[in-house]
Amino acid sequence: MPSTTYKPAANWSAANRHTATSDQDILLSNVSSDTIRFEITQDDTIPVLDAALGHSVQPGRSIAMQLRSGERLWLVGDDVQATVLVG
Repeated sequence: MPSTTYKPAANWSAANRHTATSDQDILLSNVSSDTIRFEITQDDTIPVLDAALGHSVQPGRSIAMQLRSGERLWLVGDDVQATVLVG
């Protein structure tokens, strides 16, 4: 299973976005000491939701989800690190 490590910034950025190339099972892990936030969109349009209001993953926690082909997983945080494992 391939994994990618991200160092999200404080605002939504294409550099911290995972695009599902097919239907994918994802495990998003917060491997830092601060909260990571995420949002899922259907295309490359930056989420309209303020970054501070995105879904949260607490430090040391993981969340499993499923992305449909073409969906984008956007990550934000302040001095954090996240790992996306695709299964």
